[in-house]
Amino acid sequence: MSSTDQKKEELRDRVLSQRKEMPEEEWEEKSQSITRKLTESDFFNDAKVVHTYVSMNERREVNTDELIEKLFESEKKVVVPVTNFSDHSLTHIELRSFGELISNKWGVREPEIKENQVQEEDLDLIVIPMAAGDRKGNRLGYGQGFYDRFLEQTNGLKVGFVFSDFLFDDIPAEEFDVKMDVIITENELFFT
Repeated sequence: MSSTDQKKEELRDRVLSQRKEMPEEEWEEKSQSITRKLTESDFFNDAKVVHTYVSMNERREVNTDELIEKLFESEKKVVVPVTNFSDHSLTHIELRSFGELISNKWGVREPEIKENQVQEEDLDLIVIPMAAGDRKGNRLGYGQGFYDRFLEQTNGLKVGFVFSDFLFDDIPAEEFDVKMDVIITENELFFT
Protein backbone atom coordinates (compact mmCIF):
# COMPACT_ATOMS: atom_id res chain seq x y z
CA MET A 1 0.00 0.00 0.00
CA SER A 2 1.41 3.40 -1.00
CA SER A 3 1.75 6.18 1.56
CA THR A 4 -1.09 8.06 -0.21
CA ASP A 5 -3.32 4.98 0.04
CA GLN A 6 -2.42 4.67 3.71
CA LYS A 7 -3.33 8.33 4.36
CA LYS A 8 -6.61 7.91 2.48
CA GLU A 9 -7.47 4.81 4.50
CA GLU A 10 -6.75 6.54 7.82
CA LEU A 11 -8.81 9.60 6.85
CA ARG A 12 -11.65 7.41 5.54
CA ASP A 13 -11.77 5.39 8.77
CA ARG A 14 -11.80 8.55 10.89
CA VAL A 15 -14.50 10.45 8.98
CA LEU A 16 -16.80 7.45 8.52
CA SER A 17 -16.59 6.72 12.23
CA GLN A 18 -17.39 10.35 13.08
CA ARG A 19 -20.20 10.52 10.53
CA LYS A 20 -21.84 7.40 11.95
CA GLU A 21 -22.08 9.14 15.34
CA MET A 22 -24.01 12.13 13.95
CA PRO A 23 -27.36 12.50 15.74
CA GLU A 24 -30.32 11.71 13.48
CA GLU A 25 -31.92 15.16 13.75
CA GLU A 26 -28.66 16.92 12.85
CA TRP A 27 -28.09 14.49 9.94
CA GLU A 28 -31.62 15.12 8.60
CA GLU A 29 -31.32 18.93 8.87
CA LYS A 30 -27.91 19.02 7.19
CA SER A 31 -29.05 16.64 4.43
CA GLN A 32 -32.13 18.78 3.75
CA SER A 33 -29.99 21.91 3.53
CA ILE A 34 -27.64 20.23 1.02
CA THR A 35 -30.60 19.04 -1.08
CA ARG A 36 -32.12 22.52 -1.03
CA LYS A 37 -28.87 24.12 -2.22
CA LEU A 38 -28.76 21.71 -5.15
CA THR A 39 -32.41 22.03 -6.17
CA GLU A 40 -32.28 25.84 -6.05
CA SER A 41 -29.26 25.98 -8.39
CA ASP A 42 -29.46 26.97 -12.06
CA PHE A 43 -27.47 23.93 -13.16
CA PHE A 44 -29.98 21.63 -11.45
CA ASN A 45 -32.90 23.42 -13.09
CA ASP A 46 -31.21 23.12 -16.50
CA ALA A 47 -30.49 19.37 -16.16
CA LYS A 48 -32.85 16.93 -17.88
CA VAL A 49 -31.21 13.66 -16.78
CA VAL A 50 -30.03 13.53 -13.16
CA HIS A 51 -27.97 10.64 -11.81
CA THR A 52 -27.87 10.30 -8.04
CA TYR A 53 -26.68 7.75 -5.53
CA VAL A 54 -29.31 6.22 -3.25
CA SER A 55 -28.08 7.04 0.25
CA MET A 56 -27.09 4.48 2.85
CA ASN A 57 -28.97 6.23 5.63
CA GLU A 58 -27.87 3.88 8.41
CA ARG A 59 -24.29 4.94 7.56
CA ARG A 60 -25.27 8.60 7.66
CA GLU A 61 -24.45 9.38 4.04
CA VAL A 62 -25.98 12.67 2.97
CA ASN A 63 -29.62 11.57 2.62
CA THR A 64 -30.80 11.62 -1.01
CA ASP A 65 -34.36 10.34 -0.41
CA GLU A 66 -35.83 13.87 -0.48
CA LEU A 67 -33.86 14.71 -3.63
CA ILE A 68 -35.13 11.57 -5.36
CA GLU A 69 -38.72 12.44 -4.33
CA LYS A 70 -38.31 15.92 -5.84
CA LEU A 71 -36.91 14.39 -9.02
CA PHE A 72 -39.92 12.05 -9.28
CA GLU A 73 -42.20 15.11 -9.03
CA SER A 74 -40.28 16.95 -11.75
CA GLU A 75 -39.99 16.43 -15.50
CA LYS A 76 -36.44 15.12 -15.06
CA LYS A 77 -35.30 11.58 -15.68
CA VAL A 78 -33.95 9.99 -12.46
CA VAL A 79 -31.02 7.61 -12.87
CA VAL A 80 -29.35 5.59 -10.10
CA PRO A 81 -26.31 3.30 -10.06
CA VAL A 82 -26.26 -0.48 -9.80
CA THR A 83 -23.07 -2.07 -8.47
CA ASN A 84 -21.34 -4.72 -10.57
CA PHE A 85 -19.13 -6.48 -8.02
CA SER A 86 -17.45 -8.71 -10.61
CA ASP A 87 -15.68 -5.88 -12.45
CA HIS A 88 -16.07 -2.92 -10.04
CA SER A 89 -18.21 -0.99 -12.50
CA LEU A 90 -21.57 0.75 -12.24
CA THR A 91 -24.60 0.32 -14.49
CA HIS A 92 -27.03 3.25 -14.64
CA ILE A 93 -30.76 2.53 -14.45
CA GLU A 94 -33.72 4.88 -14.73
CA LEU A 95 -35.67 4.81 -11.45
CA ARG A 96 -39.43 5.45 -11.37
CA SER A 97 -40.28 4.70 -7.72
CA PHE A 98 -38.70 3.75 -4.40
CA GLY A 99 -40.64 0.47 -4.66
CA GLU A 100 -38.20 -0.69 -7.36
CA LEU A 101 -35.29 -0.71 -4.86
CA ILE A 102 -33.82 -3.66 -2.96
CA SER A 103 -30.64 -3.82 -0.86
CA ASN A 104 -27.53 -5.37 -2.38
CA LYS A 105 -24.93 -7.30 -0.35
CA TRP A 106 -23.41 -4.01 0.94
CA GLY A 107 -26.80 -2.67 2.00
CA VAL A 108 -26.98 -0.21 -0.92
CA ARG A 109 -30.48 0.23 -2.30
CA GLU A 110 -30.54 -0.47 -6.04
CA PRO A 111 -33.19 -1.19 -8.68
CA GLU A 112 -34.12 -4.86 -8.62
CA ILE A 113 -34.87 -4.86 -12.34
CA LYS A 114 -31.90 -3.84 -14.46
CA GLU A 115 -33.92 -2.62 -17.45
CA ASN A 116 -34.11 1.00 -18.61
CA GLN A 117 -30.32 1.35 -18.75
CA VAL A 118 -28.99 4.88 -19.38
CA GLN A 119 -25.61 5.56 -20.99
CA GLU A 120 -22.96 7.72 -19.29
CA GLU A 121 -22.99 10.26 -22.11
CA ASP A 122 -26.71 10.95 -21.55
CA LEU A 123 -26.24 12.17 -17.96
CA ASP A 124 -26.45 15.94 -17.44
CA LEU A 125 -25.78 16.05 -13.70
CA ILE A 126 -24.32 13.45 -11.36
CA VAL A 127 -24.73 13.59 -7.57
CA ILE A 128 -21.87 11.72 -5.92
CA PRO A 129 -21.40 10.50 -2.33
CA MET A 130 -18.27 11.66 -0.53
CA ALA A 131 -16.74 10.41 2.70
CA ALA A 132 -14.60 13.57 2.66
CA GLY A 133 -13.42 16.19 0.21
CA ASP A 134 -11.34 19.30 -0.20
CA ARG A 135 -11.69 22.76 -1.70
CA LYS A 136 -9.76 21.70 -4.81
CA GLY A 137 -12.52 19.27 -5.80
CA ASN A 138 -10.82 16.11 -4.58
CA ARG A 139 -13.14 13.40 -3.30
CA LEU A 140 -12.50 10.64 -0.83
CA GLY A 141 -14.85 7.76 -1.53
CA TYR A 142 -15.04 4.31 -0.04
CA GLY A 143 -11.87 3.00 -1.65
CA GLN A 144 -13.31 0.61 -4.22
CA GLY A 145 -12.97 2.85 -7.29
CA PHE A 146 -16.51 2.35 -8.64
CA TYR A 147 -17.14 6.08 -9.05
CA ASP A 148 -13.69 6.94 -10.43
CA ARG A 149 -14.16 4.40 -13.25
CA PHE A 150 -17.63 5.72 -14.00
CA LEU A 151 -16.77 9.43 -13.80
CA GLU A 152 -13.95 9.02 -16.32
CA GLN A 153 -16.63 8.00 -18.86
CA THR A 154 -19.00 10.96 -18.55
CA ASN A 155 -19.08 14.68 -19.24
CA GLY A 156 -22.00 15.28 -16.88
CA LEU A 157 -21.57 17.93 -14.17
CA LYS A 158 -20.05 16.17 -11.14
CA VAL A 159 -21.61 17.34 -7.86
CA GLY A 160 -20.26 15.99 -4.59
CA PHE A 161 -22.38 15.88 -1.43
CA VAL A 162 -20.42 16.10 1.84
CA PHE A 163 -21.05 17.41 5.35
CA SER A 164 -18.97 20.49 6.19
CA ASP A 165 -17.22 18.65 9.05
CA PHE A 166 -15.59 16.44 6.40
CA LEU A 167 -14.54 19.18 3.97
CA PHE A 168 -10.85 20.00 4.34
CA ASP A 169 -8.40 22.37 2.73
CA ASP A 170 -6.46 19.42 1.36
CA ILE A 171 -6.92 15.63 1.32
CA PRO A 172 -4.64 12.90 -0.08
CA ALA A 173 -5.30 12.43 -3.81
CA GLU A 174 -3.76 10.65 -6.76
CA GLU A 175 -3.67 11.52 -10.46
CA PHE A 176 -6.39 9.03 -11.39
CA ASP A 177 -8.85 10.41 -8.79
CA VAL A 178 -11.62 12.27 -10.63
CA LYS A 179 -12.33 15.74 -9.23
CA MET A 180 -15.75 17.17 -8.54
CA ASP A 181 -16.99 20.19 -10.51
CA VAL A 182 -19.17 21.35 -7.61
CA ILE A 183 -19.18 20.52 -3.91
CA ILE A 184 -22.22 21.12 -1.72
CA THR A 185 -22.22 21.12 2.08
CA GLU A 186 -24.98 22.26 4.41
CA ASN A 187 -23.22 25.65 4.53
CA GLU A 188 -22.13 26.31 0.96
CA LEU A 189 -22.17 25.42 -2.71
CA PHE A 190 -18.99 26.12 -4.64
CA PHE A 191 -17.43 25.35 -8.01
CA THR A 192 -13.94 23.87 -7.84
